[in-house]
Amino acid sequence: MIDACEERILKKTGPNPNPIPWTRREFIAAPAAFLAASQLLRPSDLLSAEAASAAGAKKIITRTLGKTGIAVPIISMGDPGSNAPGLIRRSYEIGIRHFDTASTYQEGKSETQLGQTIKEMGVRKDVIIATKIAIMEPGQPLDSAQAAKNLKETFEVSLKRLQTDYVDILYLFHVDDEAALAMEGPLQVLSDLKKQGRIRATAVSFHRTEPMLNEVLRLGGFDVVLVPFNWPMASDQGLLSTINRAHQEGIGIVAMKAMAGGVKKRGEQSPGFAGAMRTALQKWVLRNEAFATLLSSFGTFEHIEENFSVAYDLTYTDEEKKVLADKNAMAELEFCRHCGKCSATCPSDAAIPTLMRAHMHALRYYPGTGHPHEALATIPAGRGLDACSRCEKCTASCAWTVNIPRNIAQLQAWRRSA
Repeated sequence: MIDACEERILKKTGPNPNPIPWTRREFIAAPAAFLAASQLLRPSDLLSAEAASAAGAKKIITRTLGKTGIAVPIISMGDPGSNAPGLIRRSYEIGIRHFDTASTYQEGKSETQLGQTIKEMGVRKDVIIATKIAIMEPGQPLDSAQAAKNLKETFEVSLKRLQTDYVDILYLFHVDDEAALAMEGPLQVLSDLKKQGRIRATAVSFHRTEPMLNEVLRLGGFDVVLVPFNWPMASDQGLLSTINRAHQEGIGIVAMKAMAGGVKKRGEQSPGFAGAMRTALQKWVLRNEAFATLLSSFGTFEHIEENFSVAYDLTYTDEEKKVLADKNAMAELEFCRHCGKCSATCPSDAAIPTLMRAHMHALRYYPGTGHPHEALATIPAGRGLDACSRCEKCTASCAWTVNIPRNIAQLQAWRRSA
């Protein structure tokens, strides 16, 4: 039986489904390279990062998240968008120790799946669990007391799903407004939870990186930030300066969107190019030591092996150098920087940055996950694809390389077929 608090949260985030157990069959279906790990392992049989490192005569690069004292390998696991706990298990075996999720991912199933798998492996004390909680509903007026209430209630539900009595890192999820970040209520809840030992680090995630990171520095009180950072941002000196300042002041910085959406067309035509692109983009981010780790989404066992290979050595291979020297590759990534400059070009006041993020999730790098629906759900009524339907022709334009009209049309077609 669930209590009244959990019932209210479940109405927003969906049911807390029964976990899907990891089975031996999942690994048998994987490539031959994983057959040695195909049996259901007991906790004592799990490969430790140290054992895996010694076996391969390699050392996993680890960094500390700012002043938190929390050390993590430089490659961490984001939500796999999958019903295969075997991906989580294999990630742990290969050396990953930091697992990221959110209360809304897969309508709560992501937290449930992670918590159940970690419990079955018996490794809770050996891993870092981070989750994220949205403090306001889309379009809801700022209300500090209500935001604090939402945070407290949802946190209790998240603990139940994760089957733990504490979370290592708790993020305020996707806060892209300075006034929302400065609300006293949620900040006090984070502080109280940390004093109680129910979280180890206070954190916030956002996409408007430079202005929001400056606000984090002004407010103080946050231990960790989760920010998008990738190769197309290489020329943004203001952003780089702000990131370095935050690092110097002891804030732990976690990178997301390192793949910048991916070069889908050329990746389909040349898997070798796509693989070199994926590892090159991750190395590019991590060669900046301001970033303690980056979240990598693994949809397959092959991607786990490929992406985690970066954790041993950040030296570019010849193939990766060729990718980064390709004059067309950066433009093809078409990454939306959430700078907001496109807003003035849209007569319908559509939330273009969020629509571009939904497009990336749906059609470029994260197809098959629930993330595009989650991104669209954060847009207030009248500013999503409904706003775009009012225009016969899209006139919005990007200050960088994103083809907004094409992406809107593709997203509309995807939404109709979804």
